Amino acid sequence: MRTLISLHRIWLEGLYMTQEKRLWKVRSAKRILDTPYLKVRREEVELPEGIIVPDYYIIENRGWVGIVPYTEDGYFLLNTQYKHGIGLEVVEFPAGGIDEGEDDPVQAAHRELMEESGYSTDRMELLAHMLANPSGAVTRIWWYLAYNVRKTGAQKIDPVEVIENRLVTPGELLELIHSGEFAVQGQIAAAYMALERLGFLKATL
Repeated sequence: MRTLISLHRIWLEGLYMTQEKRLWKVRSAKRILDTPYLKVRREEVELPEGIIVPDYYIIENRGWVGIVPYTEDGYFLLNTQYKHGIGLEVVEFPAGGIDEGEDDPVQAAHRELMEESGYSTDRMELLAHMLANPSGAVTRIWWYLAYNVRKTGAQKIDPVEVIENRLVTPGELLELIHSGEFAVQGQIAAAYMALERLGFLKATL
């Protein structure tokens, strides 16, 4: 089984082969914030034109996973949860960070789905590999489409989280997107990719 680190390396090598001449050179790096919740490093970098940037800040993490849960009878499972960064309740799919010891992102996907909803599945299919804030973070996201999810347990969420689950039809999911209620950008991309994968949308060229 490929580890999370090897998956990162394989993916990045393909990018670097075509972008090598445009890469910035790291002259020095120092981690300036190191907590269980946030890690930040400061780099001194040299641009291809020779310009020196003495203080470029990057958020470090192991990446995270998102799950588009779809039930056997044709409903998508969504979360409604207060997000303090924006100060609003947000409607989204289950998602969360990859923990230490989870070398395969699908492990984290199964765990997050169960923790946030009490639902599980025997079939998870990779939907997409995305980037979040590539200018200021190393965050990579693995999105999975979870087929035939079913309630098999109880939520096991953090005490500071209050998550309400709801089921919506494909049409209702689109309505939530177009009304602006389902508004997290990466989540919208995953929603459309899932709708296409499931046959509800078809691209015309």
